[in-house]
Amino acid sequence: MTCSKCGSNNVNVQAVTEVKTKRRGCLGWLLWIILAVFTFGLILIIPLLTNSRTKSKTHTEAVCQNCGKRWKV
Repeated sequence: MTCSKCGSNNVNVQAVTEVKTKRRGCLGWLLWIILAVFTFGLILIIPLLTNSRTKSKTHTEAVCQNCGKRWKV
């Protein structure tokens, strides 16, 4: 594999993982709090409030060791 920027053959391939965390917005929190007040279901609702959703995505990248250019493989 050669680098398109500098033409070097000194290229390493590595796995890269991107992690995204999605949290509730203000409206989501307000909805759950109102629901808890009206139903008195705090024991059931507290775990739902503290959970956040995470998504991870893994892809491979090539990195030129001479110039530092990165590209997906």
